[in-house]
Amino acid sequence: MPYAQNQGLPSVGNKIIDSEHTKLIGMVNDIAQLIHLNHGVALSVALKLLDVGLREYFVMEENIASAVGFDFSYHRQSHQQLLKEIRSITDKIVRQNDKWSSVDRKNCISSLNDCLIRHIKVDSRPFVQVLETHAYDFRPGV
Repeated sequence: MPYAQNQGLPSVGNKIIDSEHTKLIGMVNDIAQLIHLNHGVALSVALKLLDVGLREYFVMEENIASAVGFDFSYHRQSHQQLLKEIRSITDKIVRQNDKWSSVDRKNCISSLNDCLIRHIKVDSRPFVQVLETHAYDFRPGV
């Protein structure tokens, strides 16, 4: 089930990363709606946007890790695994085309959400621990 208004979305304590997580979950929610509406063309575009969004998120997260001196090699592997899992699910979505049962729809969207939430809560834990040791301020000119 998609997160309504992203309720229950865990925070990693970094506004930039949390914002990206919210965007990614929003993309999954959009995909859920397009599956429900059976809008194939828009669904195809949304799936491509999710892939692009994930890749941009990975680059942004790696840049932040570099800035705080975090060894990103293990986390990079978790990104590759996440991308592989998401691709497997989105490939299934494409194959299903318009043959969705309510169970299929729910399972695919739950799987997408679960992958992202696991990445945020579990895979990112070592990175989050390092981020917690670095104060930052988003006020202009500071």
